[in-house]
Amino acid sequence: MLSQRSLISVGLLLITYFMKPLFIAVLSLTCLLQACQQPAEKAVQQAPITAVDTTKASVGAAPTLAQRLSPVLKGHWVSADYLQKVALTRSPQAAFDDALSPTSLEIGDFANQKDSVEIGASYGLHEGGNLTLLLQAGTQPGSLKVREPSGEAGTSTELAYRITSTDTTLLYSTRKSRTNKLINQLAYRRTGMPGKTTDLEAGVELGVNKLLLSGRYTGTDSAGRAVAVRFFTDGTVLGLPFKKYVVQTDFAGPNPGDELVFDVHTKQQQSFAASFGRDTLKFYTTHSLIGIPPGGTDTTEYFTRGRLRYQLLRTKQP
Repeated sequence: MLSQRSLISVGLLLITYFMKPLFIAVLSLTCLLQACQQPAEKAVQQAPITAVDTTKASVGAAPTLAQRLSPVLKGHWVSADYLQKVALTRSPQAAFDDALSPTSLEIGDFANQKDSVEIGASYGLHEGGNLTLLLQAGTQPGSLKVREPSGEAGTSTELAYRITSTDTTLLYSTRKSRTNKLINQLAYRRTGMPGKTTDLEAGVELGVNKLLLSGRYTGTDSAGRAVAVRFFTDGTVLGLPFKKYVVQTDFAGPNPGDELVFDVHTKQQQSFAASFGRDTLKFYTTHSLIGIPPGGTDTTEYFTRGRLRYQLLRTKQP
């Protein structure tokens, strides 16, 4: 017979034998759960960081109306009708009387403006003034309202644009305030970009220079000497004893008609009566007289042509 102490020892051995696999299984399961839980907790902690970064990268301020339209409207703008008349007649004097107002507009960069911006306007190629471009949408898509110093009662004015594959046209429209019915519309062509200072004449000069003079020429002077001349659109000239030129476009007072002025406002300034052919240029000396011009009745200053100083023929570009 086993003693009581021996029975207790046997019992303990049996318990240890059967409980050891269970203890090991429980321990393994606990470790497995802890290992799986740690990456999950880290993923939960990192998720908000990723979401915040993505949100910050996608947020951006939408461009304002001024920022959208400033690159489109900025520039020297000249009446399309006036430029067409100059091209047809080859005579700025002949086109002068038909120049509608405003004949030209100058619009600087206004991308950083919030409410309004002053723009330049010339009237009849003789007087200059300003208009206020309101940074408010007009009645047409992409248009802006314009405030005129002396606008007609019951009307509103706005600037809009039309873009084609070859050009951009600025539209100056006047409408009935109540009905938005179109009363009048003027079209403008961009002839260049304005500089740092306001110059209403620059836009007209650029447009006329390109139509009548810009290019290369060969010919002779009054002494029969050969000359090779190049006129640039910006008003510079090479091949003649001058540096700059200006085509006369204002004929409000006594004048010799179509005229080309070299080195204006300098000691070398010299003026010539001009004939602007499609392929030929002729420059003449002019004489100013006081008296009754041929066909006139009153005494006034008038001009006559003298000898031919330069005769030039446009050369074809290679």
